[in-house]
Amino acid sequence: MKPRIVVLSGGSSSEREISLQSAKEVLKHIDTQKYNVKSITIPEKKDIQWVKDILEFSPDLIFNLLHGGYGEDGSVAGLINCLDIPSVGNKVLSGSVCMNKNMCKTVLKNNGVPVCDDVFIKKEHNIIDYEEKIKELGFPVIVKPNNGGGSIGVFLAEDIEEVKNAVKDIIKNYSDDVIIEKFISGREVTCVIVQKKNALDVLPVIDISTDRKFYDYNAKYIDTSAKLEFSTLPEFIRKMIKDIAEKVFKIFECDGFCCVDFIVKDEQVYFIEVNTIPGFTPQSIVIRTLNKLNINISSFLDSIIENKIQ
Repeated sequence: MKPRIVVLSGGSSSEREISLQSAKEVLKHIDTQKYNVKSITIPEKKDIQWVKDILEFSPDLIFNLLHGGYGEDGSVAGLINCLDIPSVGNKVLSGSVCMNKNMCKTVLKNNGVPVCDDVFIKKEHNIIDYEEKIKELGFPVIVKPNNGGGSIGVFLAEDIEEVKNAVKDIIKNYSDDVIIEKFISGREVTCVIVQKKNALDVLPVIDISTDRKFYDYNAKYIDTSAKLEFSTLPEFIRKMIKDIAEKVFKIFECDGFCCVDFIVKDEQVYFIEVNTIPGFTPQSIVIRTLNKLNINISSFLDSIIENKIQ
């Protein structure tokens, strides 16, 4: 009997559409000769039918492709744990901590990982009380939702008035706390890490370049001009990036595969974020990295699944 696999996508987050696209790509490449595959989409509105559908199908594995919100913050991972079903995707720890940017950076700072300076503002607090700390960062700064993903709701602010407007927008539209980071003008790079049976496979460092001010949502998923190339940074810096990425994966007990993003300036590497359930669309870093390495997508999915199904 073929192993039964659920490809789980959708959800209610602002990244719902990317999640659906990721599922479409997995369904396109997964080997249906090997696996009995069922696609289950979580609706935007509260509904438990999708849980009933999972239980009825009784899968051997759930491939979690939920991005952002309740899908990537560990809550769905906790439910899957309660159902006692193996899964690919983040776990409760990695999802909950990594989705919270302030908590994620606090943990990494305490583990010696270099991060950008920032100011954290709870949504119920008054930004006026933080003005001096924000100015001390120096402008420009990056203003973003603390629990957001996909670079949605991210602003580049050139002065304190733009910061205030960005904070108001985030609280109004995302009802989230806000993290304000010092903008570092450097080279943006990323590293894909794949979990194998006996080790972690850290793929080559990728340089990201875009005509935009930074690698935002449009650059990631809409504007096809963004370029991803094998990094031309010196070998010792690339090794440093890969070592830090592997350390981050292990600290948060990530699962399956993830992307860790950095900014490099003057031979200093700064952690930006870890995507515990990265996009799997044709425009995504994961797919484009695999294509550059001539790694067959179906074979890649096989290796991830076989690591979970003994």
